[in-house]
Amino acid sequence: MDRRLTEARNPRTRAIDRADSASIVHLIQAEDRAVPEAVASQAGTIARVVDDVVERFRHGGRLVYVGAGTSGRLGVLDAAECPPTFGVDPGLVRAVIAGGPGALLRSAEGAEDSRAGGAQAVRELGIESADLVLGIATSGTTPYVLGALGEAAALGAGTAFLGCTQPAPEVAELVDHLILPLVGPEVIAGSTRMKAGTATKLVLNTITTAAMVRGGRVYENLMVDLRARSAKLVDRGIRIFTTLTGASRAEARRALILTGGAVKTALAMRALGVDRALAERYLDCTDGFLALAIERFGDGGRPYYGGYPREPGWPDGAELLSRLGVAPARLAAAREAGAAADAAGRGVPARRTAWSPGRHAAHLADFERDAVRTRLEGWLAGSEAPPPVFDDWEGSEPSDVPFEAALEAFAAQRRASLAALPGVPGPALDAALARRARIGEETVTLYQFLRGVAQHDAAHESRMRERVHPALLAGEGA
Repeated sequence: MDRRLTEARNPRTRAIDRADSASIVHLIQAEDRAVPEAVASQAGTIARVVDDVVERFRHGGRLVYVGAGTSGRLGVLDAAECPPTFGVDPGLVRAVIAGGPGALLRSAEGAEDSRAGGAQAVRELGIESADLVLGIATSGTTPYVLGALGEAAALGAGTAFLGCTQPAPEVAELVDHLILPLVGPEVIAGSTRMKAGTATKLVLNTITTAAMVRGGRVYENLMVDLRARSAKLVDRGIRIFTTLTGASRAEARRALILTGGAVKTALAMRALGVDRALAERYLDCTDGFLALAIERFGDGGRPYYGGYPREPGWPDGAELLSRLGVAPARLAAAREAGAAADAAGRGVPARRTAWSPGRHAAHLADFERDAVRTRLEGWLAGSEAPPPVFDDWEGSEPSDVPFEAALEAFAAQRRASLAALPGVPGPALDAALARRARIGEETVTLYQFLRGVAQHDAAHESRMRERVHPALLAGEGA
């Protein structure tokens, strides 16, 4: 027999072929009871993986699963569950399975034998140093997974391996994290969809759930970051709102309509007594943690820009400029997402008076030219004129122009703004972002001002993406 633990014969089940149904069930369940203990033995390593994933998410990275057969399918399942559960972008947690999407429904076992295929899949995903690639191979030897991990490491990405047998020495040398819940031989030798599959599911559940909690996507133990995009999620969102606020279902429904189904934003609006734009800004200033936003901004002394120095988790200067730089591309992606939702009939725009994509882009172009860049240049030149408070900017109603033209205008204006700042991370950029000015009674840094600009970008991106599910518009109080 094979030397791999997952391929070994289980002495406790050698007579299973002559057992009756009750005995078979008992044997399987007896073996399954060993799985949680094996997973628990890896708690320290799993926690370190969670820490790594959280840090990479904060810097714009992704978690990418790579597997074949049952391992690949479990990775796809976990990745697919993250957007509806936690309201994250589908690109944040990705999964690659040997053989492609067709392997989800029909076995494509031969695809797992190609190291080159795994490496190619990683390249096609555009893996970068900010990402973490987690290879799943319960047997410890799947060539497709090893090829993917090798390519990810060569590209400078983080790497982790999840298996249920001791892998080859090359794997231990290759990866940053090694997760090995050794569940022992399977009930049926080599059938790793059983104990090994259960262990894999438990580990993946733990990694993504813990990372989302650490990312502020849970309040107490409620999934407040869900977006009400189906009848089931509409009902869950209403129940979460009523549970935490004591409001009626009709009040909860109206609150969620105002936020396009964003439960956490609706809760922040109610708890802080502010409008949607300000609630979103406060949540952004606390990295999405609802409890922290209520603690900091719920006492009546609410500085518009946040009023706090940069804290752990906030982007550093170079990351903030990168966030500003990719805003036009993210706006284009939001437009495509909104168009796809319309084509699929997934709800309606959040408000009957919702702007067209062209108006959003035109507004951002005008705002960048008139309310950001000119004040930014004056600030850097030493002018004592304070930068504007966003609500004081009186721009004209943007025209309903073609999106592509308006987007190019926005991109050009943003490039001009960023050109005014030192483009290389270092003391010059830090000094520029640390310059202070007064806004009303608050003294803010240029960093805080530009973070507010990034929040403004994100608000328009959200409006273009969001759709209200018909179930939210129906029923009592609609």
